[in-house]
Amino acid sequence: MESDSVSNLLTPRAAIDEVFNSKVEAAKATETLNLLELTPENMDKYASHVKWLLSEGQGESLYNIGGPGNSGDEVGLSEENLQKGIQNLMEVAKKINAAVSVICERNGKTGRVADLLIRQIDEDSYIDVRYAVCGNVDSGKSTMVGVLTRAQLDNGRGLVRVNCFAHKHEVTSGRTSSISQQIMGFNEQGECVNQLLLESTGGHPYGWGDIIEQSHKVISFIDLAGHEKYLKTTVSGMTGHMPDYCLLLIGANMGVTRMTKEHLGIALALKIPVVVVITKIDMCPENVLKQTLTDIQKILKIRGVRKISLVVRNSDDLITAIKTLDNDRVVPIFLVSNVTGENLEMFRKFLNVVPPRIQWDLLREKAPEVLIDQTYFVTGVGTVVGGTVMAGRVVAGQTLLLGPDGNGLFVPVQIKSIHSKRVPVKQVIAGQSVGFALKKIKRSMIRKGMVLVDPSEKPQAIWNFEADVIVLYHSTTIHTNYQPVVQCMTMRQSARIIKIIDRDVLRTGDRATVRFRFLYHPEYLKIGMRIIFREGRCKGIGIISKVQDVEEEEKEKTDKVDKPLTTSTTKTEKPTTTTTKIEKPTATSKVEKPTTTTAKVEKPTTTAKVEKPTTTTTKVEKPPTATTKIEKTTTSTAKVEKPPPTKKV
Repeated sequence: MESDSVSNLLTPRAAIDEVFNSKVEAAKATETLNLLELTPENMDKYASHVKWLLSEGQGESLYNIGGPGNSGDEVGLSEENLQKGIQNLMEVAKKINAAVSVICERNGKTGRVADLLIRQIDEDSYIDVRYAVCGNVDSGKSTMVGVLTRAQLDNGRGLVRVNCFAHKHEVTSGRTSSISQQIMGFNEQGECVNQLLLESTGGHPYGWGDIIEQSHKVISFIDLAGHEKYLKTTVSGMTGHMPDYCLLLIGANMGVTRMTKEHLGIALALKIPVVVVITKIDMCPENVLKQTLTDIQKILKIRGVRKISLVVRNSDDLITAIKTLDNDRVVPIFLVSNVTGENLEMFRKFLNVVPPRIQWDLLREKAPEVLIDQTYFVTGVGTVVGGTVMAGRVVAGQTLLLGPDGNGLFVPVQIKSIHSKRVPVKQVIAGQSVGFALKKIKRSMIRKGMVLVDPSEKPQAIWNFEADVIVLYHSTTIHTNYQPVVQCMTMRQSARIIKIIDRDVLRTGDRATVRFRFLYHPEYLKIGMRIIFREGRCKGIGIISKVQDVEEEEKEKTDKVDKPLTTSTTKTEKPTTTTTKIEKPTATSKVEKPTTTTAKVEKPTTTAKVEKPTTTTTKVEKPPTATTKIEKTTTSTAKVEKPPPTKKV
């Protein structure tokens, strides 16, 4: 059995076919093959089927014509029947206000097979997919984002990455130190809107509003820092901005470094599907590139990762990577060059077809909730906060609760205006990045990690919480009172471990339920949220299983204070009696002190008669008679010796 599992890991195609559910695809194939017999009578049937596919895919769906038969193999159709099936599908899509674009055509067993993308046309909304771009420093993250969003190639010296930097020192050093966002749009036909705008404007700059206006699908790139000293910023971007997928960039000439493994581990801990992009293949020798690929595949096979790597080289690999990405077992690997443009077109097709991972449409009917990750002060406008709508919909003029503050309170605030991706809008829904202008509130009252929630939710501030954690790495052991930095969504604060349930210590690889307490101020937490706690290179992950709000904590404190009062009085009475017993020996010790001093006086007087003072010391235990005898000896010694020593005594 072990040899079979190893062979599956060594042959990715066999494992991918196992992941790929051929029965489901065969069921879909029966629908697609019948498109050749489309009539006005069964038009509604196929229209409802396509509409159901679009609702499942949040506005888009990948469709196959001539694909898997009953055996699961791609049979194919003749060229004439293939084109007829495509035209019939376009008619069905047009009836439900959708568009069809051809992704690729390829050869089947007996004919041609086509993969198409059906996309819903909605003028009021668009599909938003987020990618967190991470990787080691100097791996080409900002350059890749600049090439995709500016629709122009790099010159090899950082020409396009300047557009992605947010600070002057980033332009000088060439290294990203903050979180920046760039967008790329696709229209209903799958064409890149950024490239169309560049051609139509003649190279003149264009804004985000122009891209949003012409796009039906928007790709949001979250450009993160790669240097080790900005790791906390990178973790905040991956936890707080809710990315659908993670683009892990690796320089072909640099290979897999420690920070590459670090970022991969964070993505796997947060259950974010990973897409590996190897850059700089134009300047890398073939043997070095081959070694880099081997190292990546080895890391993906190790225990705890268990991923199957798939190098995308043609359209067949592209479709397979798109269909198996949702299973979170297959990791596609793209080999691109930002200077020559090699394989960039195939990577754009991948970005165009991949659907959003998070089901935001299920959260849009709930009460509104917004996570705050940025704060600004705009002259003439006032305080502005930026964040992500996690649930519900928010309308301009609506009143929400802002909090928790340092005391755990929530303050009502009114939203004056709303911007989404730098475009003014009247309302926003779950899954969108937003900016709110707040009315009559100071920026100093707001911090990252606060939330805007509906008053009907009655939010509570949390001091203590329990989480089921696993320690990824720690050099020694973790005890109670250990104080790591806890990051959850946009919140980041130090917390203290107050109890490790059913364990004394934690080591690398251990799992346990741990109770934390924030050190500085309460936070807004919910059961089921994922946390990352770290301190230096020591890291761990967990899921919140229990929370305790401020009211419950105060009630628990009062119960603890009231109960022990009666028991403590009975216990304190016992030590009082013992203290009286202890006082007696203290009095005797005071008596012994003068006797010892008298013994010291006798030593110089009678040096030969050593036994006499010993007999007198044994008589000290008796009452005052012994003491009177000692006084006589002292007086006798006073006659023999000179007066000054007697005065000292």
